[in-house]
Amino acid sequence: PPVWLARNNPETLPVTSSGVRLGFGSRQQYCPTSAVFRSACRDLVTAMATRFGGHPAVKMWHISNEYGCHIHECFCDSCAAAFRRWLAGRYKTIGELNRVWGTAFWSQSYTSFDQITPPADMPTFHNPGQLHDWKRFNSDMLLELYNGEREILNRLTPDIPVTTNFMGLFPHCDYFRWARDIDVVSDDSYPDPANPASAAEVAFEGDVMRSLKNKPFMLMEQTPSAVQWRGVNSPKRPGQHALWSLQRIAHGADAILHFQWRQSVRGAETFHSAMVPHAGEDSRIFEQTCALGRSLAQLDSVCGSAVTSRVAMLFSWDSEWARCCAIGPTEHRFGEGARAWHRTLFEHGHTVDFVDPANLSGAANTTGQPISDLTDYALIIVPELFAADKNVAEQLEKAAAGGAQIIVAAPSGVVDSTGQASQLNLGGALAELAGVRVVEHLTASVPRWEGASSFDRLFAAPDESCDLITGAVTATGGRQSVAVTVSDRALADSLEKFGHSGRQLEHAGRIWAESLAGAGDIDVLCTYADTGSALDIAGQPAITSRQVGRGSVMYVSVDARAVVRAALVDRAASIAGISTPTMTIGIPGVEAIERGDNLFVLNHSDDTVTIGDTTMDELGADPRALTVGPRQAVVVPLK
Repeated sequence: PPVWLARNNPETLPVTSSGVRLGFGSRQQYCPTSAVFRSACRDLVTAMATRFGGHPAVKMWHISNEYGCHIHECFCDSCAAAFRRWLAGRYKTIGELNRVWGTAFWSQSYTSFDQITPPADMPTFHNPGQLHDWKRFNSDMLLELYNGEREILNRLTPDIPVTTNFMGLFPHCDYFRWARDIDVVSDDSYPDPANPASAAEVAFEGDVMRSLKNKPFMLMEQTPSAVQWRGVNSPKRPGQHALWSLQRIAHGADAILHFQWRQSVRGAETFHSAMVPHAGEDSRIFEQTCALGRSLAQLDSVCGSAVTSRVAMLFSWDSEWARCCAIGPTEHRFGEGARAWHRTLFEHGHTVDFVDPANLSGAANTTGQPISDLTDYALIIVPELFAADKNVAEQLEKAAAGGAQIIVAAPSGVVDSTGQASQLNLGGALAELAGVRVVEHLTASVPRWEGASSFDRLFAAPDESCDLITGAVTATGGRQSVAVTVSDRALADSLEKFGHSGRQLEHAGRIWAESLAGAGDIDVLCTYADTGSALDIAGQPAITSRQVGRGSVMYVSVDARAVVRAALVDRAASIAGISTPTMTIGIPGVEAIERGDNLFVLNHSDDTVTIGDTTMDELGADPRALTVGPRQAVVVPLK
């Protein structure tokens, strides 16, 4: 917003959780619920649509920019009042709010919605239910702000589509809910060239964006080389910009855009690279940007085509919020489980459709999106779906009955959608579907002598040479990993593919384990070993499988490391009869994705690779050997 708005109406500036009103001079210095700010936005949009809406060059409206990137919450009086109205609309009665929030504990019961305030700075932990609803509210308020402008554009220019730019798996906005009001999903992507795993990030965000509406999306922002906002800003290596752009198209993008056109010479983003850099047109950056444009001009046949996936992954912003707001069992980084399991699928060439449990048949369908049918998929991953209701298990059971292979990774089903903890079976309906009963969570494998809390630092680690008592104490907190013993032959064979031989796997997991009891007819694939942090439940099931109809449901009670995830996916894909072009090619660094009638061959490595004529024929392309240079991509028509 402009300076005159901040000066004339300081109430439009956001307030922090500590009660400090932020000042003018950066960006996004606005309160999302401010009536004055919203009115000014509507006036601006009305003027622009009236003046430019009939111009033939206007093909799409882009509203605002990166909602929530810097200010996703505000604690001013306006937001407090809006929060109370939002809660009253959600719960209807204060008694229902008290029940769901569990306010009887710590004497927090309310007698009126007027007594409720946002979860500002407090003496200790916030009420998890209050904090969870605060996250829902903030996403809804930003969406409401966006829709106030969208509705004007739809009225004045009904034939011009509307978008706003998303930011990957952004933790503060439920993009599944937002997508119903977005005509074309668009995204910003800034992977770090210094990170060798950035190719996995590009694939992950591409699959997420495509899945939001099950349609092609637009890459709204990327940089031709380095950004300016990291501690160290590495440039993209030669060829990498075009490679990642084509990778986005392979995963479902129909348009590739950039930020920015000409590099700024002053201001906060002076050193954020651009299509025309400070060095001008006679530069590597400009030449490679033009080369990308020429490549895109040859891909008209790709636009609008579908990316067909036989793999689905259940993901819920609301479930992630529930876990982030929970006080225990462990700290959690938003989306960590989904990223880990998608990484495994990506490394073996699987494209993934993300499915919101709220969109499943029988669900409340709070997103307003079309119903998703899990029976369309051969492999379904449920990665740490912390909050899940019975309907999720029922829809998974239908898919398994039809032949789907399902992997449920803990912690899943720990609470329901209201935050109530599962009783008797700590894994809820998802564990019941898998034929197991979760009796106890065990979360201690990382040494905490240098850890996060003051309590942990009161006493130093034992010195066995002189500490006669504590030097003899075995504590799971001093052990680095969860160890398992493999008992399933097929899983052992899959592990052997990835370099692990033998039945003992010392580093199967990191910090999560569960005490399981069989509650049905199950096969035990792995048991806990007595050498890791789960030594107290040695011999108990760690990974199980249950036959359900023509399919099966695996339950993974450990936060599986990469090699275990790879073996489990390999085992399940083999049973499901899924193969991928990436695995067919089998060359390190090479990703191969089918989209429509085209095969994208993306070489992320530093080596030139050659794919033989027999392999190309097997992939459905002309049986001619294909050579792809380092950090290059080739699009091959399929027969």
